[in-house]
Amino acid sequence: MSFSEAPTARKRNPIRRSTYDPPERAGVSWLGPDRFHHRPGRRTPVRIARLISNGRTMAGVVNDSTVDEVDVTLRELLVLAAAGREVNPGQAVRERGHQLDDVTLASPLVPDAGRVFCVGINYLAHQQESADAFVADVPTKPIIFLKNPSAMASPHADLHLWASVSTSFDWEVELGVVIGASGYRVQRDQAWDLVAGYTVVNDITARDLQQEHVQWCLGKNVEHATPVGPWVVSRNEIGIDPDLELTLRVNGEVKQRGRTSSLIFDIPTLIETISRVTTLHPGDLIATGTPAGVGFKRTPPEFLRHGDVVETTVEGIGTLCNRVVANG
Repeated sequence: MSFSEAPTARKRNPIRRSTYDPPERAGVSWLGPDRFHHRPGRRTPVRIARLISNGRTMAGVVNDSTVDEVDVTLRELLVLAAAGREVNPGQAVRERGHQLDDVTLASPLVPDAGRVFCVGINYLAHQQESADAFVADVPTKPIIFLKNPSAMASPHADLHLWASVSTSFDWEVELGVVIGASGYRVQRDQAWDLVAGYTVVNDITARDLQQEHVQWCLGKNVEHATPVGPWVVSRNEIGIDPDLELTLRVNGEVKQRGRTSSLIFDIPTLIETISRVTTLHPGDLIATGTPAGVGFKRTPPEFLRHGDVVETTVEGIGTLCNRVVANG
C-alpha cells in the first residue's frame, strides 16, 4: 500500500496485512545502496529531530551536542527508523555539525501529515486518583481521543496559556510512540514493525473544559499547549516493550513519577486497536497516557501559573523544558 492509497477490504481471510510497507512502497523513492545502511543485528542509536536555523526548517540527526542537517525529509527518516535502517552520513548529510545551542528544536512531527492519537486513563494509579472525575472502573478497552496538530508546541517553547480559555491548566507526562510504516488492521504480534521510535509528550489539559464537556476534545486541544520532543529516539536504540521512567517537575519539584511498564494497555494493543479502524501512517503519534500525580487531584488542587517552569522527562529519550506565560 502506498502512503496515499485507501485500505482495501478483503472478502476472505480477515485482513492480516503486513504491518510494514517497505520504503519504496511508502513513497520514499530516493532510497538506494548509497543512501542508507542496513546493519542486521546492530543497534543503531538515532535521534531524529526537526530544527529551525537561519529561518529554515529542516530534518536532522542529533549527535552528542551537534545535529547534522540531512538531505531527506523527517517522514523519510521515520520510515528508515521503522525499517531498522539509518541514513548514510557520507551521502545524505547536507550540512554537518550545527551546534544544538545554535538551533531551535521544533516538535518532531511531520508537518501537515501526522495525526496525534491520545490514550486516556492508561495507568492504574491515575485511574484510581481520578475515578470520581472520569472513569470509575479500570477500562476494559483503550480510551482513544485525538489532538489537533495545532495543539502541539516545540520542546522548549514558552507556553501561552490564556486565562480567558482556562484557569485550570494541568500537566501530564507521557511516552509518545512515533509511527514509521503504514499499517491497517495490524495484529499485535506485528505492531512493532510500525514503530519508528519514541518521544516525550506533555499533554497539558484545561481541566475545567475537560469536565464541563462530555467529550474531552476542547480541554485537550488548546492551541500550542502540548509540547512534544525534543526528538525521536529510534526503536533500535530503546528497544521494544520499553520500561522507562517518566518524570515531571514544576519549578524543580517532582509532581509525577511512573514507569511505562505500568501501562494498562501496552503499545501493541494500542496499535492494534487504532489500526483496526484507521490506517496508521508514517508521522502519526500515539501518546500512551499519563501516570498518577496530576495537579487537579492534589490537595489542594494545583494548576500551572505564570512563570512556572515545567520539565517533562522520559528516561533514555530526553527532557522538554517549557516556561508558562499566563495571558489574560
